[in-house]
Amino acid sequence: MTLRTVIVDDEPTARRTLQNIIENYAQDVEVVAAAEDVLSGVKAINKFSPDLVFLDVRMPNYTGFSLVDYFDEINFKLVFTTAYEQYAPKAFKAGATGYILKPIDIDDLVKVLDKVKQEIADEQLNFKVDDYKSVSYNRDTGVVILPSLGGLIRVHVNEILYAEAKGRQVEIVIKEEKKLLANLSLKSFINIFEKSTFLRIHKSFVVNFIHIKRYSKGKDSYVILYNDMSLNVGKVFKEGLSEIISYLPK
Repeated sequence: MTLRTVIVDDEPTARRTLQNIIENYAQDVEVVAAAEDVLSGVKAINKFSPDLVFLDVRMPNYTGFSLVDYFDEINFKLVFTTAYEQYAPKAFKAGATGYILKPIDIDDLVKVLDKVKQEIADEQLNFKVDDYKSVSYNRDTGVVILPSLGGLIRVHVNEILYAEAKGRQVEIVIKEEKKLLANLSLKSFINIFEKSTFLRIHKSFVVNFIHIKRYSKGKDSYVILYNDMSLNVGKVFKEGLSEIISYLPK
C-alpha cells in the first residue's frame, strides 16, 4: 500500500527536509500536500483524505494539537515532528502513532512509517463497522441501502437533507426531519456519494446541495435549508463552498 501523506509545519525548511527524506528513503509513501499552519493543514486533509499526517507542535496562532479538534473522527494516522521532547505524553494521549524529534533521524522515520503501515493493515483486517457488502447506491434510481445496528436502511438520495457525524456512525436526517443512524463513518458516507450533490460544509456535516435555500456568509457562516433548518459552515470550508454555491441568494 502507498501511504498518502500530508505535512503540516510552519517552517519551509522543515517541510522540504521531511519531504526529501521521505522521497529518498521511504518506500510506498507519497506526499500529497504540505501546509504551513493548522488551518491550511485541515483544508489539505479534507481535500486529500490522507492516510498519514506529519504534524509540528509549535506553530503561529494554533499549536499542532488544535488540529485534532477540527475532526470528530480521526481517519488518518498522526505523527508529531518537533524539536521539543516535553510534548510526547500529550501527543500519544491525542492518539499519535509516533513522535519524532528534529532534526529527523532517517532510521526513526522509517521505523515510524513501518509502524503506521502495520497499524493500518491490522485495522483493515479487523474493521467491521463499515460493512461495504451491505452498502448499495443505485445512481439510476437514486436508492441507497446502508447498514445500521437494526438491519438495513433504504432511502432515496433526494430525501436526505444532511448527514452528521456521531462518533463512528452517521445520523442521516431526511425530509420531515426523521433521523436514521447508519453504521458507517462520515468519511465513508462521503465516499459513497462522491461526485454527487453532497457537500462537506463542516467537520461534522455533509449537506445535500439540492435542499439548500440560502447561504449566509460572514464571521459565523451558515446554510439554510428549505425547511428553514440552519447548519453552521466550518471556517475551513467557507472558501470552497462559496465557489460552489455562489449563485445562491445571500
